[in-house]
Amino acid sequence: MFYTNLSVNISENQKHNLKRAMESKSPVSIRLGFEDLCGNDILALTNAQVKRMAKAYENGKGITIKMSKRQVVRNMKIEGGFLGMLACLASKALPFLAKTVLPMLATGAL
Repeated sequence: MFYTNLSVNISENQKHNLKRAMESKSPVSIRLGFEDLCGNDILALTNAQVKRMAKAYENGKGITIKMSKRQVVRNMKIEGGFLGMLACLASKALPFLAKTVLPMLATGAL
């Protein structure tokens, strides 16, 4: 499938939802208000989603974007995209957590 990279604004809560979808490789829906249709976060969208977004922008409205599992995975690979950055951060944090926090949880220290 062909994707187009677009810059949008994504709230911290939506980033959290996208991160969870990325980790579990599950579909996710995000709501973008009219003011969020232009921004600094990059998303890979299908042609149909781009057309719907353009129509919403022309009408001064927001849009709900439904991302499939495949699309979530594709967004992880975008250079300069925040999902790829989250994946990188998660891969660096997991070994640290496994060595420090998880043993403490097992012993009841935390």
